[in-house]
Amino acid sequence: MTSQNITTRVTAVEQVAQNVHAYTLSCEDNSTLPEFSAGAHIDLLLGNDLIRQYSLCSDPAKRHEYKVAILLEAAGRGGSAWIHKNLQEGSELTIHAPRNHFELDENEDNYLLIAGGIGITPIMLMAARLQQLNKPFILHYLSRTPEQAAFAEQLTAQLGDSVQCHYSYGESDKRLNIEALFNEQTQNTAVYTCGSERLLQSILDAAEDKSHIKVVYERFSAAPVDESVVNKTFEVELESSGKIIEIQPEQSILEVLRGEGHQIETMCEEGLCGSCEVGLLEGEADHRDSVLTDEEQAEQSVLMVCCSRANSARLKLAL
Repeated sequence: MTSQNITTRVTAVEQVAQNVHAYTLSCEDNSTLPEFSAGAHIDLLLGNDLIRQYSLCSDPAKRHEYKVAILLEAAGRGGSAWIHKNLQEGSELTIHAPRNHFELDENEDNYLLIAGGIGITPIMLMAARLQQLNKPFILHYLSRTPEQAAFAEQLTAQLGDSVQCHYSYGESDKRLNIEALFNEQTQNTAVYTCGSERLLQSILDAAEDKSHIKVVYERFSAAPVDESVVNKTFEVELESSGKIIEIQPEQSILEVLRGEGHQIETMCEEGLCGSCEVGLLEGEADHRDSVLTDEEQAEQSVLMVCCSRANSARLKLAL
């Protein structure tokens, strides 16, 4: 799969919270942009060959513009710093069409939405969609301070009692009690969450022994790999040629395939964007991505070749 480049121009820049800028993007001729749904993200092709993924937070019905909100991360990998420094109103920016690996299932009976910090961007569109569908939900918005909570006033005005803002001010006893929240749920509940790894882990831990709680999540960064895991050598068989190649412990499947001349698109190379998905025909993959659900990983039908490895001695790929 090769993504199509879309040339846009920044038509507005606004500060929506401390160290958070929202960027509105439109085509030069004001033409219609590809459709998307709550939870979708786009790739931003930046300077210095940087490519970063950001969730869309604009109204999906407004097809002439996209909006992304970006937190300046001083200790990040450089993408947000480049954006905050270089993008201004009038700047040209190339993007890719939206992809969605964080899709909202609209058929659940009850919803809890939990957003941590800038994780509000995909979650706020889910809240708007559920409100539109007249579905029961509560959005819990977690932030250190009100000044750091992007779109909080907008969401309060829009959602009323369906949104609850929690400000910890750096004090652990002021954080949302996830365990108590889940214990209050008396019916099957779908939990959609995006935030820090600490928040996600606390949610997964609290839901572990509760069969009526289903958690769907999106990570900020790649899933951590257990320090005890040791990478092993394994083989990859290519369906089209039958060729067998060896993947050493220090190599990724992606880099070896590229060395064999295969053109495989990838944007993040961390298992976050899903662009390097390849069909898995035989073998058991050691999935290390943050895209596939637990059920999808268990199917063993696809894998992300940028980060995943093998539990079996050989994988056969649809290449």
